[in-house]
Amino acid sequence: MLMKLTMANIKSHLRDYIVLLTGLVMSSAIFYMFANLATNEALIKSDLNFKFASVVFIFGLILLAIITLVYVMYANQFLLNMRQHDYGLFMMLGAKKSRVSQLLVLETMVIGLGATVIGIIIGILATGGLSGWLLGNLGLTIHHFNPVYPKAILVTLALFLALFFIAAMLNLQRMIKTPVLKLLKQADTVDRVNFKPVRLVVQAILGIGLLAVGYWAMDSITTLQLLSVPIAIVTITIGSYLIFRAVILLILNLIKKTNWATKGLNDFTISQIMFRVRDYTKILTITSLLFAMALGAITVGAGFRRDIPLIANNTSAYTLAINDPDATQTKQLKQLTDANQITYQQKFADNKVYYLQSELQKNPFKEAIPSNKPQAKAHYRNVSVDKLTQNQQYEFAMLSGKKQTLKAQFLSTGEFSPIKAPVQRVILVKVKSIPANYQVLNKLNKSQNSKHPSAMPEITFGSFNTYLLSISIFGGLEFVGYFLGIAFLAMLASCLMFKILAGATQDQIRYRMLAKIGTRRSLLKRSIDSEILVLFALPGALGIVDVLFGLKLFKPLMADPYNHIGWIIAGFGVIYLGYYLLTIWLYQMLVLPAKNKH
Repeated sequence: MLMKLTMANIKSHLRDYIVLLTGLVMSSAIFYMFANLATNEALIKSDLNFKFASVVFIFGLILLAIITLVYVMYANQFLLNMRQHDYGLFMMLGAKKSRVSQLLVLETMVIGLGATVIGIIIGILATGGLSGWLLGNLGLTIHHFNPVYPKAILVTLALFLALFFIAAMLNLQRMIKTPVLKLLKQADTVDRVNFKPVRLVVQAILGIGLLAVGYWAMDSITTLQLLSVPIAIVTITIGSYLIFRAVILLILNLIKKTNWATKGLNDFTISQIMFRVRDYTKILTITSLLFAMALGAITVGAGFRRDIPLIANNTSAYTLAINDPDATQTKQLKQLTDANQITYQQKFADNKVYYLQSELQKNPFKEAIPSNKPQAKAHYRNVSVDKLTQNQQYEFAMLSGKKQTLKAQFLSTGEFSPIKAPVQRVILVKVKSIPANYQVLNKLNKSQNSKHPSAMPEITFGSFNTYLLSISIFGGLEFVGYFLGIAFLAMLASCLMFKILAGATQDQIRYRMLAKIGTRRSLLKRSIDSEILVLFALPGALGIVDVLFGLKLFKPLMADPYNHIGWIIAGFGVIYLGYYLLTIWLYQMLVLPAKNKH
């Protein structure tokens, strides 16, 4: 009977639950996507870069769990506020408080279980689709990665059910202590803001101090090492909360006393924010952290993608060397774009390799001289024949394609021709962009290694092999950066957007009252635009500051984590602006009265 009543209540309020359920589904889906990486021990052990990042994953999962806790608590508080009138009515009609309590807990758990299961399914699909798209575009191969990972499913399910049970107990305690008449009239009351300037100033100073400690910890990564991560997470999270809670009220209270506040609906807009400042403080803190993590993860992913070709090109003046190309390799060489090729003739005899001196004088062999400046390209200088004769350059010695290192000699045409050995060719290839030619280069490299196996396969000629080695070291971090950046971006939208939309039901009454007393529709829209703009701008601004300091964590791993940061922030801002405009459009549809057609 109780289950039937629960399902009937959920079905009758399904439209009211849509926004709430959508946010919870998004939250559980994104948590699963992150847990899939953080709990996959086989993946972490199989890849050096994942093993290095495992500690970061653990702290990140803890932070995401905290964010999820706040979001689930808020969602269940919203659920109680929406249903407490019905619960009060049941008790007024004679229902026992114990039965109503059971109904509250059961309803909360059913909604939580349903949202979590749907979220896990969406998380699995999103993980598979996103990982496939990223791996294809990045040219990566990651072993032991599976979108369906049982341990991640269990962790996600256990966490969300535990959070919903805790939230149900808290809601139950709150409902039991609330008189029946107050439950019936709770929806008609508003939150009053107790403005205490001294307390707010202290909170603001404490918040700034904690943020400073967090930024210092990230800047001191070389000294504190991995300890800087938990210090930064704790201090920045608490500091952000205090900054939003104190600074918003102080600034809004000052603005409220100006003449500007008396114009139009400015005073109403300010009051809207102040009345709900406690709820917004939590969600603004979450949003700023998610904004910083999403922007930071994408920036790091883009940084590794940019650094890998640079690292490779700084190790050699050439991309690849092909010994005695066959017809297939010759065809593949023609498929390379923006490529230069140099051909040297070779003869092998008496454990020596002979080259034509004239060919090396016409097209000198080059060596890479790395730059000491971050993100600077290496410059290449010619190596003279005399220098090659006196000092066998290590990279040049690998041109022979033989397992053993042969001594090179440089002869004139008259000395080269009489040597009784077949003339062979080695083609040195240099491409402008390795990623653009990756597929063709990979085929050439595999066929070259198959025909001419090296004694040490990990040490071969050309920058392409360094590129492959760099991908094996940093490619996983590049994948993780993009993967988590997109995941955090999606959660950012679900947290802030659904929080704002969830309050539309109560705001609908206020805006319709303003419309009835003659307030122009344009003023109502302007008020909505301003209120939501504040809610989006504040966490976005703090998130950018967090990122600018947070990128210092990656200085030991990246040449210059700040390279192109302006363009990345601008691109991210465009997406964030899209969320803002979508939220305004949906919010206006919910709260503004329909236009009068007459």
